[in-house]
Amino acid sequence: MTDRIQKNRLKEMDIYKAIAIVMVVYGHVLANTSDIYTGFISFVHMPIFYFVSGYFLYKELKKYSEKELLKKKCRRLLVPYFVWSFVAFAASAGIMILSKKADGSTLLSEAVQVFVYARSVWFFVQLFLAHVLFIILHKITDKKIIRAALNLIAWALLIVFCNTEILCMWKIKWLYGFLLLGYACSEYNLLEVIRSAKLSLLCISFAIFLCLWIAVTLISSGAYSGDLIYGFDEMSFSGKILMTEISVWACGITGMATLYLASLFMSRSKVFDILCRMGGYTLDIYVAHMMIIFVIKMIPMPENGVFLLSFIVAFFFLCIPIYLMAKYILRKIKLYRMVT
Repeated sequence: MTDRIQKNRLKEMDIYKAIAIVMVVYGHVLANTSDIYTGFISFVHMPIFYFVSGYFLYKELKKYSEKELLKKKCRRLLVPYFVWSFVAFAASAGIMILSKKADGSTLLSEAVQVFVYARSVWFFVQLFLAHVLFIILHKITDKKIIRAALNLIAWALLIVFCNTEILCMWKIKWLYGFLLLGYACSEYNLLEVIRSAKLSLLCISFAIFLCLWIAVTLISSGAYSGDLIYGFDEMSFSGKILMTEISVWACGITGMATLYLASLFMSRSKVFDILCRMGGYTLDIYVAHMMIIFVIKMIPMPENGVFLLSFIVAFFFLCIPIYLMAKYILRKIKLYRMVT
């Protein structure tokens, strides 16, 4: 990515995305090298990506028609989903064949897990489905209030009735609201208002949201379990599940707000330029680290200092090397640029 393009980007947004992708990798390192429950990390980093996506979706709909944007989303999200799912399946099949654990039924089962249940790079297909739903509803009317109502109704229907694991559909009903929030912030220029606020007010807001984030996480942590990482999962809707989800959303919103304000502060210093540059390569980091999960599982991690050591591995040995490889090698390959 050239310096010229970098200057045209929102620096704090790139830092925001970089923080989120580091959290993704960090959570996967922790989860795959220890028995530590890491759902509380996911409650924040995935909402950030949907929020940022919704923020830029508003700008895209100003630039392209709904039909043109749907085509772009197919090329930008659906094609990479199938390509990288195939790569993941091929790698798994290769390992099974080499270990002599492969037969027709196990290979078929693996294919179903990867392509139908989106076990590998689910983010691509989920974001695609969220965008398709939003764009279709956006096409119906140009009245803001009606659009908002339609989206809220659609989200409510997803919450109540969508409980299938196919294509990880249960995740969309938790994350769709964050996409709507990002769109609203862009439509009403809310982030511009925050950027222009006085530093003292930003510092006070940061302290408040940080305390709220910690409090919500600690108070509601007993409601979570290993089988309820994102909340709804494939479970049927109920009042108890809804209350759990509200706590998860509260964790996501307070965490998002805290980290956005932190990104604003970081954007004012050149010390964090590495995060700014990394923010343009989040999909590269996401895909690459997902392709080597089986390697991450083999990393020996002592119990003492596991949180710090996992962060060191995630940031210095995974995120930064993948970013450098993508920037100086992979993105120079046209075929690679087409699927990331």
